[in-house]
Amino acid sequence: MLPLLNSPESLTAFGDSRADAVDTVMDLLANRRRRAVLQYLEEVDGSATLTELAVEIAAQEAGSEPNAISDHGAISARDRRAVRISLHHTHIPKLAAAEAIDYDTATETVALRDRGRALLSRQEAVQGAPRESR
Repeated sequence: MLPLLNSPESLTAFGDSRADAVDTVMDLLANRRRRAVLQYLEEVDGSATLTELAVEIAAQEAGSEPNAISDHGAISARDRRAVRISLHHTHIPKLAAAEAIDYDTATETVALRDRGRALLSRQEAVQGAPRESR
């Protein structure tokens, strides 16, 4: 049986050659949501739930700022759910397969690993500006 074309393992596993590793890094950083996952985890000291990530990324994509009444009241449940589904089925598995994060399915907790921090450093090099530390 042929592997699925969208199988996270087939797309993100680090290969034996330097070129494979470069391709993997570029693939992981090519998507805005994957970059947002890594950045948010770094901002919150390395760990967050899938729901927290979904809310934060949906807010970023909507361009909303937290207010005094609600952290992200302007973000619809539909938007949060759509982001959560895409994180769960696509982006979290890709990052986990590349060992950039750990994902505990029982608690739905995502934790940043050293390789994820290294990806953020590479993103910084591409952007040409230092990341903000929070």
